[in-house]
Amino acid sequence: MSTQVATNEPATLTEAILGKEALTAPIFSKVRAWPAELRAALVSVLLASAVLLPYLGAVGLWDPWEVHYGEVAREMIQRNDYVHPFWENAWFFSKPAFTMWMQALGLQAAEAGPMLALFLAALLGGLGFALYQGKLKGASATKEFWGALGILFGAFFLLLFVWAKTVNLPWKFATVAAGPDALPLFTEWGFRLPFAGFSILAIGLLTYALTIAVNARAALATAVVMVTMPMYFLLSRQAVTDTPIISATIAGVACAIVALFDKTTRHRSEWWYGAYVLFAIATLAKGLLGFGIPMVVFILYVALREMTWRSIGAHFAWLMKHLLMPMVAGLGAAVVVGGIAYALGKKWNTTFMAVPVIDNVSLISAPQWLAIMWGSLAFWAVTTVMLGMDKKATLVRPPPVFGMAYDMRLGTGILLFLAVCLPWYYEMFTFWRLDDESKIFWFRFIIHDHFARLGSGVHTTTPGGDFTYFILQGGYAMFPWVAIIPGALATAGRLKIRGLSAADGVGLIAVIWFVVTWTLIGDSATKFHHYTAPMLAPLAILMGMFIDKLWEEGIDAHGMVLLFGIPLFILVGKDLATTPKHFTDLFVYNYDRPYPAFLTETKVLGSYNIKQLMGMGMALGGVTIGLFAMLRSRAMMFTAGLAAVMSFALWFNWSHWVQLSHHWTQRDQFWRYYSQRKPDEPIAAFLMNWRGETFYSRNTVKQIKDNPQVGMKNYADQPGRQWSLVEHARLGMLKSAVGDKPITLVDKDLNNKFVLVIIGE
Repeated sequence: MSTQVATNEPATLTEAILGKEALTAPIFSKVRAWPAELRAALVSVLLASAVLLPYLGAVGLWDPWEVHYGEVAREMIQRNDYVHPFWENAWFFSKPAFTMWMQALGLQAAEAGPMLALFLAALLGGLGFALYQGKLKGASATKEFWGALGILFGAFFLLLFVWAKTVNLPWKFATVAAGPDALPLFTEWGFRLPFAGFSILAIGLLTYALTIAVNARAALATAVVMVTMPMYFLLSRQAVTDTPIISATIAGVACAIVALFDKTTRHRSEWWYGAYVLFAIATLAKGLLGFGIPMVVFILYVALREMTWRSIGAHFAWLMKHLLMPMVAGLGAAVVVGGIAYALGKKWNTTFMAVPVIDNVSLISAPQWLAIMWGSLAFWAVTTVMLGMDKKATLVRPPPVFGMAYDMRLGTGILLFLAVCLPWYYEMFTFWRLDDESKIFWFRFIIHDHFARLGSGVHTTTPGGDFTYFILQGGYAMFPWVAIIPGALATAGRLKIRGLSAADGVGLIAVIWFVVTWTLIGDSATKFHHYTAPMLAPLAILMGMFIDKLWEEGIDAHGMVLLFGIPLFILVGKDLATTPKHFTDLFVYNYDRPYPAFLTETKVLGSYNIKQLMGMGMALGGVTIGLFAMLRSRAMMFTAGLAAVMSFALWFNWSHWVQLSHHWTQRDQFWRYYSQRKPDEPIAAFLMNWRGETFYSRNTVKQIKDNPQVGMKNYADQPGRQWSLVEHARLGMLKSAVGDKPITLVDKDLNNKFVLVIIGE
């Protein structure tokens, strides 16, 4: 049991920052009446929005992933086919469609530009004001909360509209699908906003859940940790598949935490069903891990929390009494439905999962696959319905595991999960066409992009790797919070697997979540630095719980683990300050791509450059926090720590990320091409495969890859001027291929990877 430290310091960090007088001001009277979980969620949403939303569309999309998936989304719009992903000139089977659906929605919104911003401002602001004032069916704290949130985002879109009008942007923009001009000005805004919004939603839901299960301080500490982790805020600004799967998983686990530990809620079923829907979205975002990791986490949670040797007999007896007949009926339904599916599959010559896998022979025929799928679905549906009709099964509390299955709405929840994600996968499993590697969907997606990625390695520049790989990248991904990893582990060590408190249960979920994720991804043969991202949320929860204990019990009670964190902070901070490239390597594809070192080495303040200032800032922050810790000034230590991490996060997101982006995008080059070209002047990409050239040209760029010398010569010999994109390192090859025709470089220092050239007078 924790002991509150006797002190004259403020009772809360909020009081330390704002002062007691500000908290008792009339302006906060309504807010103070809200439940703690709503207040904490609103604060976390505001915090995440401040870090993630500004400058989100100020720069172009990063090569190669954002533009690769973005071109698939653009093709969906142009082809009017939102089911079968397509890229450049072939079907695209390596990722599910949800990421591209988000992007397509944002791209189409971008066409409306400022008018959409004005509409959203009026809609959200008006609805929010009505909710806040209690005009819609009576006032309540929940409605006031959502009203305040609506007003907040309404104001955001109003400011966006005012900005567009101030800089005299046109009211009508180019379309996304096709056209002779550059993509709409708001393309990047619309493109990235759904992803940043999903990350903000995940933070808000996690804060809400942890406030209920632990307390508001631990919840807000977790939110601050998450939002200021470099990996989290960098991925949240990327419109890639990792963002929605991570956000959906975090939000789904948050819903499950509320359903498990909120003893006062009347909506436990809704929270569980929300979790199943979010896990289905995660599955639609990136595949099997979307449900695989949560499934293993909660199976282990139930087993560790509820299962005992003594209860095995009770479970078996309950199974024979209540579950045997529903299972028999389910098996009967499976045989009937599976048989019908098999017969229809043979009659219709189905292609469901039909592809030769060994010696040109299918192990299981397409009708047999169809029978297995529909039979399994029928088994689960009939068993669930019949068990639900057995009222006697719940008159007396079932044995622990079966009781937890009832509480988790397992039967109907899985049916809801399948209803959300199965239709798209079913359609793609019957889609017989091949991708550019001559693979059918299920073989490419399941075998190649899941099992081969795990076992042999796929598309990675750092295959294999030892167990330290993610320890190193995790240190960079979590900085500066590496300093409290020992404290987080110590906090986890004090929790009890079968403890009665909700905090014990949340801690167990976090530990299992981290262990499962680290073990699975760490064992994968394919290793990217950003694979660290799924491990961050469970660690952040444990860090938030440690920060709560640190405030409550005082610095002396945790001094030992704080000392352990000092070398971690110093060593990781030194690496990042001397080699800032570690930041971009967290979320890019090719780690050999040149980092624009001049951004950090150019003098910006007297004789100091960004690298030196970053190092001094890290040192100053660490020394200041350490000094206040030595003086046992809890409020000042926490205030200095919050100021330091927020300053770092805001500087990186609002300034450094913007500067870096110009060197990982081709938007700037295409803006110049579209503004300076004459009618009918083509553009080519010379020995490039960075995807941006396809997206920003709307798939009209001429790719010169095979036999490049001859291809470029033939291209340059056309009448009139031609344009081309080329890497700086290959500019000499292009000049050699062109011959005597003059070449003009357009803003050659704009990008340290690519340069735009004009061929001819």
